[in-house]
Formats: sequence, C-alpha cells, structure tokens
Amino acid sequence: MASVTLCGKLGTMFTRLTSIVGMAFVALMLLSNVASAQELPPGGTFVDDDGDTHEGAIEALFNEDITKGCDDRGIFYCPEDPVTRGQMAAFLDRALGFPPATDDYFADDHSSIFQDNINRIAEAGVTRGCNPPANSLYCPDRSITRGEMATLLVRSFPDLVPEDAPDSFTDDDSSVHQQDINRIAAAGITRGCNPPDNTQFCPRERVTRAQMASFLIRALDIPSIDVPAQKPRERVSSFTTHFDCCLPRVTNIRTMARAVDGYVVMPGETFSIDELVGPRTTSKGYVPAPYLIGGQGACCAVGGGVSQFGTTIHNAVFWGGYQVDRHQPHSGWISRYPLGIEATLVYRSIDYRFTNDTTTPVFIETSTTGTSVTVELWGNQGGWQVRGHHPMGARSSSITVLDRGGSDAKRVSATVSGSAPGTVRVTRTLTQDGDSTSQSWWWRYVS
Repeated sequence: MASVTLCGKLGTMFTRLTSIVGMAFVALMLLSNVASAQELPPGGTFVDDDGDTHEGAIEALFNEDITKGCDDRGIFYCPEDPVTRGQMAAFLDRALGFPPATDDYFADDHSSIFQDNINRIAEAGVTRGCNPPANSLYCPDRSITRGEMATLLVRSFPDLVPEDAPDSFTDDDSSVHQQDINRIAAAGITRGCNPPDNTQFCPRERVTRAQMASFLIRALDIPSIDVPAQKPRERVSSFTTHFDCCLPRVTNIRTMARAVDGYVVMPGETFSIDELVGPRTTSKGYVPAPYLIGGQGACCAVGGGVSQFGTTIHNAVFWGGYQVDRHQPHSGWISRYPLGIEATLVYRSIDYRFTNDTTTPVFIETSTTGTSVTVELWGNQGGWQVRGHHPMGARSSSITVLDRGGSDAKRVSATVSGSAPGTVRVTRTLTQDGDSTSQSWWWRYVS
C-alpha cells in the first residue's frame, strides 16, 4: 500500500467525495433521460431470469452497461446468487463513473478482478473497509448484507436521501445501518423485505443480484424495462441409450456428459461437441478404452466410447425436430445404437453439430446411471414433446410421443430402410402449420 499520511488521505477522500456528489447528480440526470431499450427478443438478454420479479430492473442495468451478466457468454445473470463486496464495487463504479484512484487502499484485493473498482469507491468515500477500526481490508469475496447495501447507497447518492428520515422498519433497531436504511426507505429505494406489509428490512440477509438490480435502478431513477414474455420452457425431447456397466468407456461417456450438461444453445446458434468439449485428454478425466475403426474394434484410445454420447444427443436433436448440421454414423453398425440414427465422434475429424433453429433457447441436460446415458433438450417446439430409448440389441428405438402440441408444433416422424452391412436410408419429416418438409441421409455400413 502506498505510504500517505492519514490527514492527507482523509483530505483527498473529502475532496474526491465533494466532486463525486456533483458528478453523480449529473450522471443521474443523464441516465434518467436515456431512451428505452431497443427491441428485445422474447425473454430478454438473460436466460435465467425469465419471470423474475426483478427482470425488468436487470434488463435496465444491462441496457446501461452496468451489468454484463455472470458468465463468459453473457447469457446468464445468476439472479439468486449473493452479491459480493467486489461485485458491488464494480456495479457502483460502472453506474457513477468514479475517477481513477490515486492510492491502493486495501491489502486483500490484489488478486481480485475488481481491485480497480474497489480503490475507486474507496477514494470517493463510498467504502471504508471491512475490519474497523484498522480498515486495511475490504473482503472482496464476502457477500454483502442488505444493511451494508443501504450504507453504500447512501454514500453513493447523498443528494437523494434525506438526512432525517422516519423509522420505517421494526427489525433494524440494533443495526449500525439503521439510519441509512431509513434514509433509503424515505427515498423510495427500498420497500422492505416482507411484502405486502413491508414492516421489515432484513438487514442481515444477503443481497441477491436480482435485488441489487432493483435497488440500483431506483437510486439511479432508471425506468424498469418491459421484457417480452418467453415461451414456456418444456422438455421437448429425451433420449436414452444403454451400455454394459463398469467398463472404461463408461468413464468417458460420463465425462463427456458432464462437460455438456447445462449448456444453453441460443436461438440461431450452432452447437458443436468439438468446440465445447475440446480434446479428450486424461487431464479432463478421460481414460483409454476400445474404439471402432473400419468396422472393426481396436484398443485403445483415450476417450474411446464417447460416440455413445454422440448417438444419444443426436437422437434427442433428431426427434426434437432441431436442425442437424453434421453427423456421421459408425463404419459398422453396433446394436446398442439405432440403425442409421446414430453418430460417431473423432476429435477434429468427425464432429457433431446442430443448430437451434427456433426462437427459444435450448437447454441441454444430461444424466447417467451405471448402465445408461440420457440427454434431454428443454425449449419450445409448439408443445411437441417426445421421449425415446434404444434397447440394446434392437434395430430400432422405442419412441413415445408425450404431447403432439398445437397447430404450430413442429412434429417429427421418420423412416429407416436398408440393413447392415449395406446401405441405410434415414428420412425425417417435419410437419408444422400444415406444411411438411423431409430430409434424407444415406450411409453405407461395412459391417
């Protein structure tokens, strides 16, 4: 930490705080006049806040570039996650645009991605630390409480909150933040934590990221954004294949299933196993196992057996009615897979890809048992819902239509002709709004 005298540091903080008050007022006026967000897709920017009470506030923060989400892809907001003190520093800094700090204020934030934001709000007098009276620490990874949030907001928006405010809640009398809680209540920034009575504030409860969004837009006077409703998320398709237990290939199947589980394919996005999973290496948990080449079994390759996962996800996509972009059956037919409707995988050589050609995100969920792997696709195909599995040793799979959906449902039917060894033809027909389209794939099995 840079060496400065206590008086000098306090003087700098006071000067900064005085200038920040004026800057915050200007920023507030500008933000209150921002035009409404551009037309949003159904469900808005994030896929995990649909229907949330705070969804409009979350969208407003995104529109002002105050939040970027909680994942690298920018499609998740994690509304129920607690806000950390480091994250709160970033939210306030982005909202009010504090100037660069001239000092390093805390000893425990050097590895934090929010260090710069933390120093900025410290220099502005918004935070004093987390270990009084020394206050040499900030505790960037610690969750922030609702009481702490109140104090940070009062210091960030001093012109918005009256100094003398009535006692608004019954559960904060012993809180050091009581005065600040009453001030943000008087300013309309908080309404309480027990609607509709709202006689309590819950000062010791952690603030969720969703709640924080509503606190901030009220303080900034940013209007909440109306988000177009998303179609209901339904289990469009589910498919299961089976295997013998306790073999090395089972480890590989499970490892790939875990890598894909939870992935969300956005509307118009093309999903690729190679791009998502990458090389099958021992460092990722894959082990040597037999594989098929030229219709004959061989031993062994790291990641051998993952084609069973490729076949399983292909069937979920196939029967779910989604666009199949790239797949290749095995050189020789294996009876634990459906004839023709199956897919092998070889990294950088044979990938599996499909495109989400709907207007709703597709959530991929995977699960395994000691003898099976299942892939479920959650989205919306107009109500079409199907479940299937392939019995070991059978030529074709068992497919059960759970719901045919409404008139706009994308319904799937298929035929398979030919045999192995030999040429097999697979034809899938999609019917929607009275129109049908068919696509055929041919493959020659050598065994």
